[in-house]
Amino acid sequence: MHPFSILTVAIFIAGYITARWDLVTRLYELAVFAWDHGVIVHFSCKCTMRTAKGFTILSTLFLILFLPIEKLASRETALHPRSTSAGISAREQLKRRGSF
Repeated sequence: MHPFSILTVAIFIAGYITARWDLVTRLYELAVFAWDHGVIVHFSCKCTMRTAKGFTILSTLFLILFLPIEKLASRETALHPRSTSAGISAREQLKRRGSF
């Protein structure tokens, strides 16, 4: 390999490792913060209701938002089906334009 290419690859790998390590340490700090502030609770505590309420509320909100969108997408898919035989491929389009 050319020396410049080796240097470029080395810098990329170093940056990638640094970014991954930073992500792992931030996730660890977030977990410690959540544990200290009672987001993650012991099952022996009476405060497990807080976690259960949060889970229930978030799940309900997700379902309220997700179900109508899924129904709308199903209806639109049924109204406007895509035919795989109609149309030409992207490769064919590029060939016709002379870009490929």
